[in-house]
Amino acid sequence: MTTASTSSRHCRRRREDGTTVRNWSELPDGPLHTILTCLCSFVDFISFSSVCRSWRAVTSSLSPSEITSRFPPLLLIASYTREGRVSGCRVLDPASPSFSCSLDRICSASAKFPFLTSHGRFLRSVGPARQRQHVILNPFTGEEIQSPIMPKGYTSFNRFHYTHLSSIDSALLLFTNDTVFHWRIGSSSWSCHSPRIHPSGREIVAIVNGTVYAVDSGERLFVLDLSPELHLRQLAVGGIGVGSFSFQSFLVDCGGELLFLRLVPTERIIGMQLEAFRLDLSANQARWVKMETLGNWAIFVGYWPPLPGLAVENPERWGGRSNCVYFATNENVDWPWMVIKLGEEIDTSNPESPLFNGNPGQRVKTSWVYPGL
Repeated sequence: MTTASTSSRHCRRRREDGTTVRNWSELPDGPLHTILTCLCSFVDFISFSSVCRSWRAVTSSLSPSEITSRFPPLLLIASYTREGRVSGCRVLDPASPSFSCSLDRICSASAKFPFLTSHGRFLRSVGPARQRQHVILNPFTGEEIQSPIMPKGYTSFNRFHYTHLSSIDSALLLFTNDTVFHWRIGSSSWSCHSPRIHPSGREIVAIVNGTVYAVDSGERLFVLDLSPELHLRQLAVGGIGVGSFSFQSFLVDCGGELLFLRLVPTERIIGMQLEAFRLDLSANQARWVKMETLGNWAIFVGYWPPLPGLAVENPERWGGRSNCVYFATNENVDWPWMVIKLGEEIDTSNPESPLFNGNPGQRVKTSWVYPGL
């Protein structure tokens, strides 16, 4: 029986002309890892992992940091109706200009998902005011996660953040005017904290080496301790002049360092530029140190909503540019991002600029994402 089965299997692998048909699922790990090093886009990576189980197993052995260091993120673009429903959702790849994919599952959802969060998740609230819950939607898989009922006294949130604390640990953070709420995905309850110093709104959250940082609209820096109990504290930081104005700011985890990107005016009325600072904790007082260059890194940010940025090292390997910021626009155009060299002036009168007539009221939202990570 075994001999006949083996013989039959070999026969199926042999063409009529006598040549052998190879089974690609039996390739050893060595050649598969060599193929992986030749991939230049996240779309290629997804295609590679979809070939068969053995190929998917090889991709599963890579850590999230190994994957994000090789490929640029994808750009998720969501268009909204006046009623707050998603009318269109597509994905673009900076490393594959010809690639465009529509996510029909989010467009066909009957419920409203008015909020786009980091990591490409959509959020909505359900239930009456005293039994409020939140639903998180992954548009790539269609999976929905529903939170526990909010604590008593909670009315509505002003700001929210879906965060990855690690590859297996995710959380939802909600900010109101006086309270921070934290729900660890999969747990049965919320934790909350009313800080002595309240952030002034529009917080941007980034996680660097396990530490949760947040910066508010007044550019004050906070650290959010999640254990042993939830606690938000302000971190005194020097390095940026008092009263220094910026149109928008971003936090970025760049190779284990916290970067602070600021969109500031230039001497020309119609001009803006991006400047970058890194957080230096080596001295007695923390300081923002201005960076003249991003080195061999590229940063990915979007105009709206204000989400944490993503950093990719050595972008030239997939055709990208180092020391540049990939700035996604809130305009619904075919090529909705602009590559801006750090310190380069942005002409806001240019129709191709991400800031041309840009305003948060437009019904297009963008998020740079790594699906599945």
